[in-house]
Amino acid sequence: MRICVYGAGSLGSAIGGMLAEQHDVVLIGRAANVEAIQKGGLELRGVIQKKVAAEAYPSIDGLAPPDLMLITTKSYNTRAVVEACRGWTKADTKVLTLQNGLGNIETLREWLGPSAFGGATTMGASLVSPGIVKIAGVGRTVIGADIDRESAVCISSIFRKAGMPSSVATGIDGEIWTKTIVNASINPLTAVLRVTNGALLESRATSRLMSEICLECESVANAAGISLPVASVYRRARAVARETGPNRSSMLRDIELGRKTEIANINGHICLVGARVGVATPLNRALVAMVESLESPPAEKG
Repeated sequence: MRICVYGAGSLGSAIGGMLAEQHDVVLIGRAANVEAIQKGGLELRGVIQKKVAAEAYPSIDGLAPPDLMLITTKSYNTRAVVEACRGWTKADTKVLTLQNGLGNIETLREWLGPSAFGGATTMGASLVSPGIVKIAGVGRTVIGADIDRESAVCISSIFRKAGMPSSVATGIDGEIWTKTIVNASINPLTAVLRVTNGALLESRATSRLMSEICLECESVANAAGISLPVASVYRRARAVARETGPNRSSMLRDIELGRKTEIANINGHICLVGARVGVATPLNRALVAMVESLESPPAEKG
């Protein structure tokens, strides 16, 4: 099967690298990572250790369309991906989003309808350097089977055969919201405090704040009619922070590297839904303001 991973950063490269041994994989990513993969292949470290050959390019220009496309870009780039790929994919191409945040699957379905699939993964990956990705854990990937179960089962099987535990779920919205709430309670705090994920559990104050953020987000989800698949998202968030203890979150890394974060698509989107369903979101609004202030240059005096 020809598979395109659009957004070959840490997660996209890790997944693409694991799929490449059994499938014809092409990675679309930033120039530095693409050049390193073109020259020396893609090296996977951590719980998976191997070096694989994979096609890598900075854009889809001139490439044959895929049977399956995985989108792992930053969520604020989703519409740009749609515009870049409009007219490129085949009539039977399936597209799966494994991005952070909310709103991605809705954007993709505006484009492809039932050929777009929502997904959520707990794989932990970090880009050590261009061409080298460390996989802290393969985690679990859930594929949405709410519209086309047969295709979802097929995609899930592709992941499992490549060594990534996977299942399908009809309630994919709940899975996506759960992952988003976990991210909302970990990522911005690490970015503001400049600490690793695990450090959040070392303080009663930050642990309590994580709990209160989760409760606020759950209130929004419940009011919006989202059925969350876990009894306590806070317990899930603590487990994720513990399992990824040494990790510096993607949001923290974005701040450190001077890049735009996904705060608007995570906590910001929760605020938008909260306003629509009549649930106040003061904690999420505060986190959005703090992270956005770190993204922006200091205001000029005058």
